[in-house]
Amino acid sequence: MPRCSSQRDARAGLTDGTPSSTDLTKGTGDLHISMPGAYRNNPDRDPNNSDEPKFSPLPTGYWKDALITHLGDSYHGDGVQDLIARLGGKLWLYSGDGYGAVNVDRRQEIYLPSTAPDPASYSQIVSAGDITADGNPDLFVITTDGQLWVFTGYEGGSYQAATRLASSAWADRDLVSVQDVTGDNVADLLYRTDLSGRLLLRTGKAATSGGGVDLSSLASAAASAGGADGDYAASGWYRSDIRLIRGTPDVNGDKIPDIWALMADGSARFYPGGRSAIGTPATVIASGSWTYKQALG
Repeated sequence: MPRCSSQRDARAGLTDGTPSSTDLTKGTGDLHISMPGAYRNNPDRDPNNSDEPKFSPLPTGYWKDALITHLGDSYHGDGVQDLIARLGGKLWLYSGDGYGAVNVDRRQEIYLPSTAPDPASYSQIVSAGDITADGNPDLFVITTDGQLWVFTGYEGGSYQAATRLASSAWADRDLVSVQDVTGDNVADLLYRTDLSGRLLLRTGKAATSGGGVDLSSLASAAASAGGADGDYAASGWYRSDIRLIRGTPDVNGDKIPDIWALMADGSARFYPGGRSAIGTPATVIASGSWTYKQALG
């Protein structure tokens, strides 16, 4: 997510668990909030010594300034969630290992159409899953000058199409999610505006053929199914109050996408989604605990 504070430990995004052993193939018996989300091949391993660990933790700062997101299987259609990251001015695919982590040595660069904006200009990336019904996950991008783009048709390491949905107006907005909120099996666009501290819901229209959403209905409030962006949360969502937001598929079993938020005081909250308005939050991480976290992806 854009505009977040620096992180003292940027080894693995938001993970708090740190291995007590460099051998990531063996259990330690230790209990952590979460396991490390990324690792690499052990560069010091002797290939003739099978007793040495195959993998090692990442060097400190590997993920610094990265944009990260995940929602969908992009790598070889193996049914495992993959991570997309903008790092070092390029867009990368990190294939999931099936255990909630990625081996960074297996990353692949994602190639973009010539019409797509330069990855160095991105301020936010959000995976939407397959909202166009072509069997491949789609990606939304906000650029530093306020443009909104969607990349579709992912195949074999590249997106086939890059469509600009808006040429301005998004510099003061953050995407929360692009999923079916209203329950009509069509993707909707949920975003935060820092001009008024609100969450706004833009309802999508079904495509006239082929299934999925009509992407043009997400380009503007006037083109949406409702003809206007509706209040999803009327106040309290300024960037100064809530540093990071991450929309996810349903977590609490009501079949409505939910939201995770990192507050200015370093606490983390879970917000249950509603069909037309946000639900009552629950604090899941105490204040001060996540003050230096860099990204939610």
